Amino acid sequence: MKKLTANWGLKLISLLFAMIVWFLVTNINDPITPVRFSNIQVMIKNDDLITGRGQVYSVLDGSNVINSVTVYAPRSVIDSLSQNNIVATADVQNLSSLNTISIDITTNKYSDKIDRIVPSADLVKLDIEKKKSKQLQLEAKTIGEPKEGFIVGEINTDENLIKISGAESIVDRVSKAEVDLDVTGLQTDIGSNEDIVLYDKDGEVVDSTNLEMKTRSVKVNVPILQTKKVPVRYRISGKTAEGYAQTGDIDSNPGEVLIAGKKSVLSTVDAIIVEGEDLDVTGLKDNFTYTADLKQFLPAGVVFADDKFDGKATVVVYIGSVSESTVDVSTKNIAVEGVPEGFEVTIDSNGEDDKVSLTLAGLDSRINTLNNSALRGTINIEQVMKENNLTELAEGSYRADVEWNLPKGVEVKNTVSVHISVKKAD
Repeated sequence: MKKLTANWGLKLISLLFAMIVWFLVTNINDPITPVRFSNIQVMIKNDDLITGRGQVYSVLDGSNVINSVTVYAPRSVIDSLSQNNIVATADVQNLSSLNTISIDITTNKYSDKIDRIVPSADLVKLDIEKKKSKQLQLEAKTIGEPKEGFIVGEINTDENLIKISGAESIVDRVSKAEVDLDVTGLQTDIGSNEDIVLYDKDGEVVDSTNLEMKTRSVKVNVPILQTKKVPVRYRISGKTAEGYAQTGDIDSNPGEVLIAGKKSVLSTVDAIIVEGEDLDVTGLKDNFTYTADLKQFLPAGVVFADDKFDGKATVVVYIGSVSESTVDVSTKNIAVEGVPEGFEVTIDSNGEDDKVSLTLAGLDSRINTLNNSALRGTINIEQVMKENNLTELAEGSYRADVEWNLPKGVEVKNTVSVHISVKKAD
């Protein structure tokens, strides 16, 4: 017993010395060492406590990412740690009245050997709002212009309506949803998947990152149509009042329109034909005016190339009074056509000044300006042979009707006939 208690002071000193030596040896071989990890993502836990109340949240100032986390641990532990071993969480159950959550940081291995962990930030800051939804009509637009001679047809998208949900303040900012497709220089149809862009009332883009959208892109189909300029023509029906007639002049405004369609369709369209019971001049004595909706007369697969044109066209059909006039025309103004080779045909006459009388009927404006000496008639030998039951022309004297070349709107009221002599040529 005395041996155990003898020199107890020396023994105590020896024990303390041994402990110090052990501590020094341990720290020299495996010292506590710091290591820094950057950009550590903080996981939000139990966020259903917010969303379950019909609210949404967003993280403010990027506070769910810690710029740096410094871990202090023995070198042997530090050497086996990586950024993936750092676990940072913020539990919504610990949400403060200021909408902040303290960050808890640990490691997923060797946590019992970690001396301490020092983050550069220890709070996640949230912005919590009422959740709101809105449905928007999806607009499709094009950028640029197709190749000259082509236009953009009616654009189709896979989706016509989209629904957005999120923080009330963001949803309320959104006034339209749009997809854009560049058609510069195109001459054939194009289809492409395009991102949906949200805009506010001022045309500024609204960041949709924190909004819920069923789809963020849609298929856009854009037909490219060829253009062609064609006249507008009218089919007028009915008979004017007695003593009146159409002058033959029609004014249309516009007189021609630019249409568009597929090349195969346009090749069959030479004019826009306007017709129908409304284009009836029966019993009229004055000019007829009518406004037509040309859209009703467009062939299938054809549209107007100018989107500013409303399709309306106004037509004026001119009507004038009719009168009769009898004029004398020299037989020298009558030509004979179709004389077979080897024959000569002459018009029988009693003198150089032989004339025939024509009774002409037509619009006053035409009758009054007629130049009698300029009137010309023709005799067709084939018609003479037919009327005389001849298969071959023979010498003799025949009666022949004269066809007159008259101005538009003037007609002959009487049949004019002359006698002709047929002889074999010398």
